[in-house]
Amino acid sequence: MPVDGPVPWQLVEHTAAKHNIYRRYLHRWFPIILSNDSWNEATYAEGFSGPGIYAGGEDGSPIIAVRAFAEEVSNLSKKANFLFIDDDQRCVTMLTDQLTRVFPQRPRNPGLMPVAVRKGKCEDLLELELGKLGAWGSPILAVLDSWGNAPVPYGLLQRIANNPGSEVIVTFKPQHFVRFVDDLGDAADDVFGGDRTWRQASVLPSSEKRQFILTCYRNALETAGFRYLLDFELVDRRGDTLYLVFGTNHRLGLEKMKDSLWEVDKVFGIGFRDPRDSQLETLFEFTDPELSPLSRLLRDRLRTHGPTRVETLRKFALFDTVFRPQHVIDALPPLVHSGAAELGDGTRQIRRGSVIQLTTNTQHATPR
Repeated sequence: MPVDGPVPWQLVEHTAAKHNIYRRYLHRWFPIILSNDSWNEATYAEGFSGPGIYAGGEDGSPIIAVRAFAEEVSNLSKKANFLFIDDDQRCVTMLTDQLTRVFPQRPRNPGLMPVAVRKGKCEDLLELELGKLGAWGSPILAVLDSWGNAPVPYGLLQRIANNPGSEVIVTFKPQHFVRFVDDLGDAADDVFGGDRTWRQASVLPSSEKRQFILTCYRNALETAGFRYLLDFELVDRRGDTLYLVFGTNHRLGLEKMKDSLWEVDKVFGIGFRDPRDSQLETLFEFTDPELSPLSRLLRDRLRTHGPTRVETLRKFALFDTVFRPQHVIDALPPLVHSGAAELGDGTRQIRRGSVIQLTTNTQHATPR
């Protein structure tokens, strides 16, 4: 829906953190996709683009995307499409002006770099406009950054998931669904692929509602066809939570997005959390990672799966947590040293081929 208030608006902490991640990922995505011999073009699309600038003069995500392309691969001969949609005419007009101001000389000629700015609703226009650009059949990175307050059609997610080389970034604000679970109609069910299970959140304890809804949404994206998912929480100083969910069918995409997350510049006032961590501990310092949440997740994994090779735990970290595989070697020693876990060979030398299991001494199983 159109913005309720002035345009542009102030850049909030959640958005600054997201943009930091987007910037780093796009500097990886464009070179990988456009250097691949399998494809002759790629498309970056936003369903809720905004005006391209904030009240303090900061760049919006459309400007960040075009700049990343211009700085990385604009010299390649392959085609790059850009599509920006917003349903507020003020945003459409301002974004068009910003693109002209920031890029007075286009990085490419229009034939190799068409840029479309359209007024309308994401659910009505995005799929259609991608078709007009000839984007289907080649990689698409779709950023659907509505904060979860506007419906992202499940059918659109399915088509993106099944389009070659394509990925999606969705922001998801579970408070919206928790607050209005009894009032939201069928369109809300469609966000979850028509599955009404998410509505069971209304009878859960308050502490479990948000996690339950995120799990339902993650399941919906898996059903839509995304093989690999990365989801994490951005928490501002007030405790307000925003989920970011990334879907891809390529392991390399997952690895590069995770690299972008862990290499992000520190943003004051924002913490990152793994939603699966039972203690919801915030990860503030990315240069010196806080690995206690991963130690707890590994402990829980060992409890349910029994003796496990370290290399298997590395894969678990990659595919089922916000952590990187290389974090596992540093997260296991607290379990061993506390007596909560032991290595199969009786040593304390943790290697990829090592087998590790929980001990019967579980009172020390929660690393601090």
